[in-house]
Amino acid sequence: MTEQHTLKEQLQTADSLAEFLETTDASVNAQAETLIQYRWDREIPKGRAVAIVREELEQITSYESISRTTSARSPRYMDLTDLELVSGYEFEHILAEILSRVDGEAQVTKASGDQGVDVVWFRESETVGIQAKAYDKTNPVGNSAVQEIYTGATVRNSEYEIDTAAVVTTSRYTNSAKEAAANSDVTLYGRKQLEEWLDDAELDADSMGEILAEIR
Repeated sequence: MTEQHTLKEQLQTADSLAEFLETTDASVNAQAETLIQYRWDREIPKGRAVAIVREELEQITSYESISRTTSARSPRYMDLTDLELVSGYEFEHILAEILSRVDGEAQVTKASGDQGVDVVWFRESETVGIQAKAYDKTNPVGNSAVQEIYTGATVRNSEYEIDTAAVVTTSRYTNSAKEAAANSDVTLYGRKQLEEWLDDAELDADSMGEILAEIR
């Protein structure tokens, strides 16, 4: 069995990036190439993939050094690096779980896809229609996402009674997207807010694996 085939199998059975990296002794370059070829549904420069792998390995090393001083290993919680590695469809489901843990309840819409409302977040004070964008942090979200969620929220308002239209991304926004959001009253949530939600949600590797297993 070739190294590439072995890495592919390990990636397919792993519930998270951390688990994949912990189960292989392959080089960083080999790990990055496997992720690009078999995990991501969009093109990511190899240099960026290598950087992500190295960042995650550093976190794992730091985490393990701390865990050895405790009687039992604490769960590893998901971070933004993990969310950069999922597909758009997977991100919608993971985001719904994160928001449900933070406040109220969230669900992926039946018509989940590239346009319109992907997730509806039912909070005590409002109902938010969300378009979810799982982008690499070097790839900013443009104003088309703002236009789509504005239109999508309007169309679905009669079904969900949406109060607020929003975009949530693992990346950042272009200036034109920010301008369009201001003009159309669309709320933009970026990496900083998503990181805060992740901290509050305490989504561990096992929980994330269960979510991905249900939708695959």
